[in-house]
Amino acid sequence: MIKCLKLILFLCFITTYNSQTTNNNSPQELFIQSIRNTGGHKTIPLGKTIYQGVFTGNGLLGTMTYLKDASSCKITIGRTDVYDHRNGEENLFERPRLPLGYFEVKLLDNITDAVGKIDLYNAESSAELKTNSGNIRIKAITFSEEDYILLQVDDQNYKNKYEIIWVPEKSESPRRNFSYAKQPENYLPNPTARITNHNSIITSYQPMLAGGGYSVAYTERKLNNLKYILIATDYQINNNEAERNAGKRLATFEWDRLSSKIKNHQSWWHQYYTKSSFNIPDQELQDFYNYQLYKLASATRSNKPAIDLQGPWTDKTPWPGYWYNLNMQLTYSPLYTANHLELAESLVKAIDRNYNSLIKNVPKEYQYNSIALGRSGGPDMYAPVKVIKGSNESVTNSEAETGNLTWLLYYYYQHYDFTQDETLGNKVFDLLKKSINYYLHLLGKNKEGKYQLEAKTYSPEYSKGYAFNTNYDLSILRWGLKTLLEMDSKKGRKDKLNSQWQDILQNLIPFPANEGGYMIAQDVPYSESHRHYSHLLMIYPFYEINWDQTENHNLIEKSINTWQSKPEALQGYSLTGQASMKAMMGRGNESRDIMKTFIQKFVKPNTLYAESGPVIETPLAGMQSIQELYLQYWNGITRVFPAVPEDWKDISFKNLRTSGAFLISAVRKNGKNTEVSIYSEKGGQIKIKPNFEGLFTTSGSGNLIQQNNSVYVYEVPKGKTLTLKAN
Repeated sequence: MIKCLKLILFLCFITTYNSQTTNNNSPQELFIQSIRNTGGHKTIPLGKTIYQGVFTGNGLLGTMTYLKDASSCKITIGRTDVYDHRNGEENLFERPRLPLGYFEVKLLDNITDAVGKIDLYNAESSAELKTNSGNIRIKAITFSEEDYILLQVDDQNYKNKYEIIWVPEKSESPRRNFSYAKQPENYLPNPTARITNHNSIITSYQPMLAGGGYSVAYTERKLNNLKYILIATDYQINNNEAERNAGKRLATFEWDRLSSKIKNHQSWWHQYYTKSSFNIPDQELQDFYNYQLYKLASATRSNKPAIDLQGPWTDKTPWPGYWYNLNMQLTYSPLYTANHLELAESLVKAIDRNYNSLIKNVPKEYQYNSIALGRSGGPDMYAPVKVIKGSNESVTNSEAETGNLTWLLYYYYQHYDFTQDETLGNKVFDLLKKSINYYLHLLGKNKEGKYQLEAKTYSPEYSKGYAFNTNYDLSILRWGLKTLLEMDSKKGRKDKLNSQWQDILQNLIPFPANEGGYMIAQDVPYSESHRHYSHLLMIYPFYEINWDQTENHNLIEKSINTWQSKPEALQGYSLTGQASMKAMMGRGNESRDIMKTFIQKFVKPNTLYAESGPVIETPLAGMQSIQELYLQYWNGITRVFPAVPEDWKDISFKNLRTSGAFLISAVRKNGKNTEVSIYSEKGGQIKIKPNFEGLFTTSGSGNLIQQNNSVYVYEVPKGKTLTLKAN
């Protein structure tokens, strides 16, 4: 009888579970369930590197928990705005990101097993350390809307002694640990941190040679047989108040409201996950996508710093700053389609805030009307470009990367295009105009009367990339000119440079190419392995050369194949870029397989990524590559399920954002698109390719303006939804 009852209960559980995982659930319910499952079922064996740890973050603060040695673990504390601010030209030494330190949990026993878990839905990490004397559990929460970190230590099952100590990191550029990085003369680390204890609040204060300093303060409390460590930080550039401020914040913490604070923290994250949904029938890719979504909101917020190469998680790295020739672009790339513009605002605000630095970055003779951005730097975006037309002065490769800012403005422009916020539009038009002005200073005409760059620039990452007319610059220049003209036309007025932009666009030299496809530059063929797709930006992400152009199919294929034919230097983002290009071509099977290879070959156990040190951009670019299987926008057309792998029969998404401030939702069943929903935030026309196999009906609000084969133009009123359903 008991066995029978158990069997009935088991079958009831299975039936209930299966009913919850079928497509009878809404796309949003399925997605939230996948978030819960990703965090609830996936454990990470903790190791001795940041790539084998579990993490939390709120855009300013973050934790990373992993093993330190055989009998201890560490919980590193990161703060994204703590940068040195010395004077000098060596950005990565005088103005690098600085580490804070870590808490070490030292046991008297050796650790026999250690596992970690990240609860994505509730945004907390946990680590369990197993020993012969019992187990210790450590939970970490970085409060979403308050800048506190809470560690919860459950030691009730541990029968031996242990201690938790704070270890401040040496306050110097992490780049000093790498011998290949040129070391500046007479570089000194900041002074040693000083640690004080006042009223049970311990403060670690780090003074800085350039003035100001930063602090980490913490206090312990016992509640319900659990040990809690509450942590606050502060950072001041112009005064020494950081030493007191962090402690003051701890003294005012409302411990009696701890439960409600945790609930508020969880509610923020629950709401965050409802902004869009994305359901993938491949568990590996779904888990990966979910982790990137969690990582993005851990790494930035609207009112927090822009994401650098590390996010809130610091480690020894040669890359302690921002990189502007691919990394920052890839980092922000998935946020627009994912409908998380509130996170992408940190990029917009960083560019706006540092406008004066962008002016200083160009040579003095061009500063009256131009802006630019070199290879790398700190949060002030000071990174000079020194290319001057007609000059014989030698410049470094990093100082010759002329197109970085314009490429970064592509994402600022997306923010405008996907919201139709005219205030943003006016800003990006002015910024883009000034970044293109720099190019105008460098242009001249060749013997055929075609415009070309008459100064050498640098195509990122290629050893022979310092050359005339790089495809990197020509692609960026063409996108900038086209966008200015489109925006100027939409404004209904004619900028005084409009005719010049048109003339240059119509008479610019073609992209250099040979029998292998697109070259690096005018006289530089692709002859060595190249991880960056800087020479292929016209294909992706600008789509200037695209799959709608049947005459360019062979050229696109040759260019991609030639790039991938030399694998020695290829890295993770070489695969994410290739996957995106294959998705544009409608080759979902290939794109999916490339992404799975990328995850298995390059992605670390906790989905971090490394190239000599932790760098954040590549997995986030992978998130966008996955999005492009479901929704693409290029050549003026929004494309629904344009590159779905053949065996993905039942899939859905909700509220993915596209050009024109439209939110798209769609369902695909039995390998066929069955429903597409178009919500218009601002009102206007959308050109859409719904990819139905046969006839369909419409309901809701909207009028068909034009039809051309499988592409439809609809006018959808502001605040209304138009739904298309297959017959």
